[in-house]
Amino acid sequence: MPSVLSVLFRTMAITSKRGHGRFSTTLLENNIISAKLCGSFNERGCFNYTESVKNIVKALNGEPFAMLIDDLELEGGTPEAYQTLQAYNVWLNTQLIIAKAFIVNDRMTKHIILQRSPALLEQNIAFFETHEQAQAWLTQQLLQKCG
Repeated sequence: MPSVLSVLFRTMAITSKRGHGRFSTTLLENNIISAKLCGSFNERGCFNYTESVKNIVKALNGEPFAMLIDDLELEGGTPEAYQTLQAYNVWLNTQLIIAKAFIVNDRMTKHIILQRSPALLEQNIAFFETHEQAQAWLTQQLLQKCG
């Protein structure tokens, strides 16, 4: 299956269909990295997602940022995918991340994410049911931390 990869700088957007699981990542205004994850992820799909976020973080050249993660269509992942996600969150903890908002529609998704990636507990995270709630909270966090 051919890889679909598109990158636009400063309004950086990356989408991929390689590996199991689909995702898109976009750099929004105010250094908010928006990600949408769909389907069930294997290790390769999760690696592709984490690399796309790392590329955006590197393009920010040390500027603080926040993340908006839409998991409404996420179906889960293999144990290897969650190991990749844990390693990524350990790395993310060394970056200038201000806050991370997850959009989920059930408590089980939240529980699995937190159980499989305990490095998240070192981040300023919150879970929401709508984009509007998540965006409002992220904006508040950025204003408090970055003025």
